[in-house]
Amino acid sequence: MPISLLSTGRYLPPFTVGNETFTQFLDTSDEWIVSRTGIHQRHIAQEETTTDLATKAAAQALERSGLAPEEIGLVVCATVTPDTSVPMVAANVKRGLGIERAAAFDVNANCSSFLYALAAARGMMETCGFANAIVVGADCNSQLIDWSDRSTCVLFGDGAGAVVLHRGEEAGLLSCYVDCVTDTDHVLTCHYPRKDTPFCKAGAPHNTDLYMKGSAVMRFAVKALAKAVRAAAAEAGVAVEDIAYFVPHQANLRIIQSASKLMKIPMEKFVVDIDHVANTSSGSVPVALDILNCSGQLKKGDLVCLVAFGGGLSSAASVIRV
Repeated sequence: MPISLLSTGRYLPPFTVGNETFTQFLDTSDEWIVSRTGIHQRHIAQEETTTDLATKAAAQALERSGLAPEEIGLVVCATVTPDTSVPMVAANVKRGLGIERAAAFDVNANCSSFLYALAAARGMMETCGFANAIVVGADCNSQLIDWSDRSTCVLFGDGAGAVVLHRGEEAGLLSCYVDCVTDTDHVLTCHYPRKDTPFCKAGAPHNTDLYMKGSAVMRFAVKALAKAVRAAAAEAGVAVEDIAYFVPHQANLRIIQSASKLMKIPMEKFVVDIDHVANTSSGSVPVALDILNCSGQLKKGDLVCLVAFGGGLSSAASVIRV
């Protein structure tokens, strides 16, 4: 049976950090950050965890869907920054929503995580018979980055977005494209901490901060976005030019502008919130989707393309009909 999106939701921590704050402890400026990234501010979680952000976004989406918690059969959480590995964040979210019984698991495909999770949920709804599912993307990047590295710390924020999927008569989720090109040059890396055991020494500790080769990421990202959009449109059986809005991963305004130019798609069709949200990793696409959904711009029947890229080097896209 066809699968559609019933509702969306988002949650951004109330505490915000503007670019001027970074000038207090880094050799940078508002002009330097804005000109290279398009970012003016970001939201930072203080006491809240990834579970907290995910649960609040999912709760909003669930309330808007009109469904009761017991009607949800599947919860999938996309995250790079789980606050617990056991249980998985999806189980924490399920508990927070008051869902007593539902399948739950986490997905990590870096900044493509939400769209990978969307594809996984779609497949499980089709094969396992779940009528309704919640897919949430959430990250607390502030716990992951090196705050002394001006090339990366200014890029990220914390946040979460969610959707509720429904299996019924009307097709809304038209395609799910996923891909991963091997990152032979290690352009995006972040290591888990290692421990000594009674049987072996961990050796020199890995740097657990995020490391990124920005120029290499940008070269990959622009082409990957274009390829993913075309592939998702082809799978959906629609023309790229018939898509009303594009909701890209919000990594860098320059990347979005370059992809727009490469695909010959006007920037007016791209949803951009990076200026005040920054890169929220797994939360990036669903947060931007909820902003679009709440804007009043969407009309019944509009086609929307969600597209992302991330470490791995992963990429993904989906076309939905409103």
